[in-house]
Amino acid sequence: MGDREVSAYFASLNRDKQSIALDLKNPQGSAILSSLLETADVFVTNMRVQALERLGLHPRALQQRFPRLVIVSISGFGMENSGEYADRAGLAMVAEAMAGATGLTRDHSGNPVWCGFALGDIMGAVSAHAAILLALRNQERHGVGKLIDIGLVECMLPMVSVALSRVQFEEESASSFAGSNGFHGVPYGAFPASDGYVNIGCNRDDFWRRLCVAMGSPELGTDERYATYRERSIRQQEVHAITEAFTRAHTRAEITAKLIAADVPVAGILDMAEVICDEYLVKRGALCEVDDGVGGTLTLPVNPAWLDETSRHRHVPLLGEHRDQILGNELKFTAEDIARLDQSGAFGPYRA
Repeated sequence: MGDREVSAYFASLNRDKQSIALDLKNPQGSAILSSLLETADVFVTNMRVQALERLGLHPRALQQRFPRLVIVSISGFGMENSGEYADRAGLAMVAEAMAGATGLTRDHSGNPVWCGFALGDIMGAVSAHAAILLALRNQERHGVGKLIDIGLVECMLPMVSVALSRVQFEEESASSFAGSNGFHGVPYGAFPASDGYVNIGCNRDDFWRRLCVAMGSPELGTDERYATYRERSIRQQEVHAITEAFTRAHTRAEITAKLIAADVPVAGILDMAEVICDEYLVKRGALCEVDDGVGGTLTLPVNPAWLDETSRHRHVPLLGEHRDQILGNELKFTAEDIARLDQSGAFGPYRA
């Protein structure tokens, strides 16, 4: 509304946070951050270390100045021991590729496919969250902080740990027909329905036999060409064609009903609009309504560890919305102090 706006990206990542905006190239803005860090428990940054150093905020320097502070540096390739990668741009998809995850996400022809969202960023955040909780416990017990160096690439490695083990154990002859899913099962993955797509997972031979019954072709379950995973892997194209002939003739709901009745893992593939209205997620309380800060609302996921907090009011902050509150409560600044800092450019270009 007017000069007030919020992006979907900002809203999804910042709801329920307090917001203050500082110009860290301005001496007054940098001094405010230093004052806040004196009593803060945790400082998290996703800026490259070289940029932080130019601002006088290198994590090692901060550790010396604020020994009690838990400092978390999240970057594409990590702060230390990253060699020539140190100052490279590190998007999530780069980390996913370098960790081998993109090579495991394949279409039925075996071609690598990007997963479609920033999985590398999410794994970096999850890793940082766990590390922060441990560091806070140590801070509580011993009064000392911790410098946590997070690189997106290594944060992706736990996602591919099974594949890493398999490549070291499987016979080379077997890897030649691993195909589209790296030994997870055949058929396994997305298949076209008459009104969209479904995910079907047959990672056991008995699931395949049940699927054949559900498809109306029980004889294929014991056919020696398809009875075992190894044989189905060798003949993946044939198995996929058999499965697609069935799925294309039915809707997602029909396929799901038939396979659930046969106890075969299945789910219709939902788009984002369908996720918002999904009966299961609504019943679980997995979604909540959030005030978007500009007069509207958004539906966003709740913290899955605290599903019973759906009644709490949630709010997306405007950029800098809580500036006066934070500076007043944390640093005891007066309105006159804040006005003077505003004029100095501490919060960005001054608007009279």
